[in-house]
Amino acid sequence: MSKSRPRFISWLRTFLLAVSFALVINQFGMALSVVNGTSMQPTLENGDRLLINKFHFLLNEPERGDVVTFKDPSHKGRYLVKRVVGVPGDRIEIKKGELYRNGKVVYEPYIDTEIEDGNYGPVDVKPNRIFVMGDNRHRYASRDSRYQSVGLVPDRLLEGKVELILWRPSLAAFL
Repeated sequence: MSKSRPRFISWLRTFLLAVSFALVINQFGMALSVVNGTSMQPTLENGDRLLINKFHFLLNEPERGDVVTFKDPSHKGRYLVKRVVGVPGDRIEIKKGELYRNGKVVYEPYIDTEIEDGNYGPVDVKPNRIFVMGDNRHRYASRDSRYQSVGLVPDRLLEGKVELILWRPSLAAFL
């Protein structure tokens, strides 16, 4: 019995250490997230499992084109996933279905339609803020920086950068 007790304590210690490590990594390092909705189609689909890099914005500033997750400014406990289209100093405007940044049309190979929500702006992106949009540019498809409920997103609300789609349910098949 004395031999089994030290072995049990050793296993328990190893288990607790592993759980603690996983919790620290999930809280401060990498996280898993599930897409809920269609605002990022065609890039992301409802149900996609994502790997979020929470370290990224500790060392780097958000860049144009990054797909990021952030705390929803108008719904406590919810997160949104959007694409960064404007960083501090940029002037963002939407005219005739196209996105303009600093007076020039932005090439967006990740979208499949023109912007259907009408003209917007211009708006200047302030320091410590980003302008985000969903990749789904159909009318009313994405609640993003164009709407007062989101607006320019403060850096402090950023959770992380989407690094990888781990699993897409629509590609699952039964064998």
